[in-house]
Amino acid sequence: MRKVLTDHLRSLDGYFGGPNGEIDWIGFDEESMEGSRKIVGAAGSIVMGRRTFELMAQYWPSQAARDQEPYIAEHMTELPRIVFSRTLDSSTWKHTEFVSRPVAEMIREAKQGTGGSILILGSSTILLPLWKEHLVDEVNVRIQPIVVGKGRPLFSDPEVRQPLALQESRMFHSGVTALRYEIPPQPAPA
Repeated sequence: MRKVLTDHLRSLDGYFGGPNGEIDWIGFDEESMEGSRKIVGAAGSIVMGRRTFELMAQYWPSQAARDQEPYIAEHMTELPRIVFSRTLDSSTWKHTEFVSRPVAEMIREAKQGTGGSILILGSSTILLPLWKEHLVDEVNVRIQPIVVGKGRPLFSDPEVRQPLALQESRMFHSGVTALRYEIPPQPAPA
């Protein structure tokens, strides 16, 4: 069975994007990039929503990305990508499949397959149904040393409560704090 992992960059006050989705406040230092390399390197596929896909598609297939971060650029380009969208259905970025069916249904099926982990990038709208159905196995968060004040929250549903088990924490020289949590098994319904 494949594991579902998430990788998120967020502000101290819980936002992963500004009010208009801007991420200009996110810092990328070498220690943080090493964490990204490890997570992306273990992935067998990448899952994201339309907005995250549009941001990623502007950068990762470019020569600038290959020059600056060749390992991640190669993986981001060569791994199969599943993009949940009701408006997009094609892209020139190879290995991209657009899906409009329910997120939890698709991920539940993908977990039954073989291969590397299923990596969820960004995409709080994709994360919510996966939380509700307890389909996430590991959460990776890098907290940026900034308070943004307002924006797009990573976890937007107050009805979803999920205990986490801290497996690793690191403080980088830049002030970024990296946390890795596993999701404890859910008790069987009574």
